[in-house]
Amino acid sequence: MSTAPDRRAASPSPLLLKSASLDGFTPLYGRETEQAVLLRMVNRLAAGHPGVSVIHGAPGSGRSRLLRRGMALARAAGVQVLTALGTGPPSPAPYSFVRQLRPVRSPAGGGAHAGELSAEDSVQGWCRSLMAAAHRPTLVALDDVQWADPESVQVVAGLLRRLASAPLGLLLTVTSAHGEFPDACAGLLDQAAASPDNRGMLLELGPLGVPEVHALCTASELPVPPTSDDVWWERVSRLTGGSPWVMLRSVDKVRRDPALVSAVGLWTALTQEIDAAHRDRATESAAQLPERPLALLRGLAVCRGLLPVERVAALVKLDEAEVSGALRTLRVQGLIDAGDPPRLRTTCSTAGLLAGSESDERKRLYAEAARWAHRCDADDEALAGLLLNTVPLGEPWAPPVLRRAARTLHARGRHAEAAELLERALREPLNPVERAEVLLEAAESYTMTAPEAADRRITELLSGTARPHVRAAAEDLLVGRHDCRAVLRVSGEPCGPGPTEILGVEARTRTADAPCTGPSTASGAPPAVHGEPGSPARSAPLAVQAWRQTVRGHDAAGVRAICLQALGAPADDALLPRFAVCCALSVADAHDAALDALDVALAEAGRRRSPALVVWGRLLRAQLNLQAGAPGTALHDLSSCRSLAPAEVWDPARLTLLRSLEIRLLVARERYAEADRLAREEPAPGAEESDAWVHLLYARAQLYLCQGRPRQALAEAEECGRRMSARGWANPGLVAWRSLAALAHLGCGGNDRAAELFAEESRLAGRWGTGSALAWTDLRRGLGSPAPQAARLTEHALRRLGPTPASRRFVQSVVAREAAGAHGGTLAEPASTGSGNQDGGTAMGP
Repeated sequence: MSTAPDRRAASPSPLLLKSASLDGFTPLYGRETEQAVLLRMVNRLAAGHPGVSVIHGAPGSGRSRLLRRGMALARAAGVQVLTALGTGPPSPAPYSFVRQLRPVRSPAGGGAHAGELSAEDSVQGWCRSLMAAAHRPTLVALDDVQWADPESVQVVAGLLRRLASAPLGLLLTVTSAHGEFPDACAGLLDQAAASPDNRGMLLELGPLGVPEVHALCTASELPVPPTSDDVWWERVSRLTGGSPWVMLRSVDKVRRDPALVSAVGLWTALTQEIDAAHRDRATESAAQLPERPLALLRGLAVCRGLLPVERVAALVKLDEAEVSGALRTLRVQGLIDAGDPPRLRTTCSTAGLLAGSESDERKRLYAEAARWAHRCDADDEALAGLLLNTVPLGEPWAPPVLRRAARTLHARGRHAEAAELLERALREPLNPVERAEVLLEAAESYTMTAPEAADRRITELLSGTARPHVRAAAEDLLVGRHDCRAVLRVSGEPCGPGPTEILGVEARTRTADAPCTGPSTASGAPPAVHGEPGSPARSAPLAVQAWRQTVRGHDAAGVRAICLQALGAPADDALLPRFAVCCALSVADAHDAALDALDVALAEAGRRRSPALVVWGRLLRAQLNLQAGAPGTALHDLSSCRSLAPAEVWDPARLTLLRSLEIRLLVARERYAEADRLAREEPAPGAEESDAWVHLLYARAQLYLCQGRPRQALAEAEECGRRMSARGWANPGLVAWRSLAALAHLGCGGNDRAAELFAEESRLAGRWGTGSALAWTDLRRGLGSPAPQAARLTEHALRRLGPTPASRRFVQSVVAREAAGAHGGTLAEPASTGSGNQDGGTAMGP
């Protein structure tokens, strides 16, 4: 066998590159330097000079694609190519890897070479056979040598020692990470690096940079952002880790599914596919691992960096002597990082890594890992993540850990995850009192994600044993969730829930149209509260009595006295009655006291970590601020309501009330088009049967009147009045629908009916006795009266509104726009005295 090199001149480099590009492979991005090295090696090999190049890098870095490019270059230069591919785990059959090397049959002696290759069963024999195959320039391309059997690795080492005796080139790919190589290949790389005459080259493939990622995406013809959007491209590069395999796979998947891009957007679709690619890569790499490294990997996946690696090894029953090699194998496969303790590089792949293990073994591993993590004082959230996957442990430390982690998630707005942890806590053995507390915490989380589940947990809590403050908090949640009649007042004309609605008393036994009943109290005297002698007053019965008196419109001073007594009830009492008391105080013109009491109640709701009650309280505070003539503050409160809870978990009545407040705010800011769109929205199922619908009708009537549509305004106002009458609400301080309807009647020519409504509302407002109720009536009546009487009524109204200029301007401007709409759209300046002119009549913005 002749070993004389083939002295043919090497093809020029540009021609080689062009010929190789016709090999059917996609372009290589960011690997220009490596391709230049391979091109030089191929040119030298074609001229008869041996050489060796080792391509190494993390899985997915493009080692195999670069190897194939080198093979294409060799074929284009007329070099013979022999190939072998390693697959894990290594085959136990000796020489199975090098047995794949089959030279192309040559005209002379080809059969003998093939026979020699198949007949040799020793390292020396295989080396002689492969050297004999290099009777002309030959490239031996070996992919994934780390999976080669030990005998084949020895054959490769023998070829490296004999390179000088034949025109033979070796091109190897080996997985590596941060300078570490598999034990089986470390010797080969040392040999290659030490090759004489600079015949050996080590090519490390690092991650792609942002320009390469951009070029790859652009070539895919996806609708990607321009190059100047640095943030977008840096995020893509960071998510993919600069891995060409992940990038190519993700882009290809997105390109094949344009419907997904249209549905969720390019960024979301690409992110989903990148996560899936990372999971698949980790699962494929793990499937190739030997048994011991795979066991350690599964242990690390379970323990999530919470335990020292030695403890993890003991959990998976790995000998101490095997730990170092197993860790190195996992690192070079790109499955774990180099930390201490090591963690998975792709946390989303945990389920795939554990899929092949037995169920009982997984349960045992999770349980033991959780116990050891607790002994090591692991972080609550991380430890709770372990407990989610364990069977009930029956150990006293487990429920508190789950509850603390759930509270943290709950405070961050991750309510679904918090509920999952609390459900896991409920699977542990708990005493009745502790179980009630966990049920309440779960209900709090469910109110923000799955209200029906919250109902089930509250019902279970109330049917068992619970401490008074826990039961009161549960009742707050249940009433706030279930009572579709629980409504608050709206701006200008305060209105509010009947006591049975806000407190849940008799709410399920009374029909929708049944009026509130109950004995009234003597003027100015707080009602008697029945209870045990010497026992402290409770807020719920006091709030009921205050609201029964409020909705009938009797004695505002007496209502204020009742409310002050209710606010002195124990702090651990229910919060919804306190909210009702704040409503009553505002209706009775005690705005400052109402807002102060509401802030205290909201602070308590926050302390209880009850976002559902916080939302309810802020909705009420928005109404109180609008009532007090501060629409800007009310707008801020409504915005916070929207941000705290998604609309899909809101009760239909609460959503309706929110719409009514928003419409009134838009009317106050003269943004009629937006208000009109909101007024025409389809109501939620059940909304029209709720008390909140009364306030939406009133808001619509005010909007239509300001728009110059008095007939539509009249229809809405009269429907509002019918519903008010059906509920027994006579107080014009709740909703002053009569004076609004009277203005609409004046616009339609019904002067006599307008006079009747004005007179009736004046009588009822006088009986209630608050300045705000009389002021709205007198202002509207003044704008519909002759000049001398209008001036007198307006002066009285402004005096009743108090010394605050902002409140007077707000009320004046709203009523002036209503009157202008009733008279055909021309804004009528309200007749006023010097005091009224000083306050002004322009709309007050937020």
